[in-house]
Amino acid sequence: MENLPIPNAQFSPDKTIGELLLVPFQPVTVLRPLGPYGRMLELEPGVPQSPDPEFLVRLITGHASHQATVRHAAGGQYKNLENLVRGKHKSSPTTKAVLASELGLSIDVLDALDGSAPEGPLLPEMLALYQIAEGLPSLVASRILDRHVPCPCCGGNLLDDKAHWWSKNAPGMGVAEFEFAERLLNAITGASLIERFLGSFLTPPEIYLGCMACLAKPSKHPIGHWLAEAQAALNRDSLADLAIELELNQKTAAHFSYGRMKKWSAGQDVMPLGAGEMIAEACGQAKAGQRRLTAARAIALVIDFVAATLPTDTSHQAARTIVHQRLGQLSQNLQMSLATIVKPASPTDERSAAA
Repeated sequence: MENLPIPNAQFSPDKTIGELLLVPFQPVTVLRPLGPYGRMLELEPGVPQSPDPEFLVRLITGHASHQATVRHAAGGQYKNLENLVRGKHKSSPTTKAVLASELGLSIDVLDALDGSAPEGPLLPEMLALYQIAEGLPSLVASRILDRHVPCPCCGGNLLDDKAHWWSKNAPGMGVAEFEFAERLLNAITGASLIERFLGSFLTPPEIYLGCMACLAKPSKHPIGHWLAEAQAALNRDSLADLAIELELNQKTAAHFSYGRMKKWSAGQDVMPLGAGEMIAEACGQAKAGQRRLTAARAIALVIDFVAATLPTDTSHQAARTIVHQRLGQLSQNLQMSLATIVKPASPTDERSAAA
């Protein structure tokens, strides 16, 4: 039984930090049914809705909700934990001792959880962790892009291109809708920056979220690109060869067939995270490959969302083109911004500073 990823229930983050990282999603409207990955958002066509943060749990863990994640981790102790958190009845010291032992939680944490959520999310602090997984990289990217890089022609800010870019490349898409898509793409790009920074401290350096736009190339579904990278890692020439390789592997044989993998590669079915984790491990990239898979799933979700919010029913490939181009533009914008941050001061600047 695995330990539950529950933060100290008495932890109260600084309000400003909370406001920065836990930004509510604004209402959006999809115009037609969402694709397999977009369905994680649980949005109904024609109904303005704010995406529930639980979609981040579905994206990152594959579970239906954070409560389902708790149920999976807690196993036979789930009902006792739920009763304690909901305050349905007073838990005995014996029950708390068993929960502490089985779930890897301290008695102090369990005491703080006692009756803490009579309704609503079972463990709001846990759900907040998944929100931070989006909020932190999104904040990193947006802060880096919050600079003025003058256009050599008109003097306007080259980095302040969001509204113009989406209006030009996704004409007719609503403001709230492209703002949501942009926010998720910012988070994907920011995650790549964070990993690049942290990976540089490892020996040898480990950086695996490079070229996010490569996962969105219109030629394949993002999962198709991820599987193609797995093919390359295992020196397989085709998806069929990759399926044979995995079928011959004792650890993975029961989980893969060429037919299933074709559907996953084309985005017709959502590839279970467990299957992706086994492929990443077979490639010798157990952790890095899983992180890149999460990025591919996120890009697939954005593509499905864009396809469902454009005013005309367009091809899925057209939506991939839009997302691919925007990820590429965001990467260029970040490079321009970072160049101004690390740009050495000119003699004129130094004289001005001295004055």
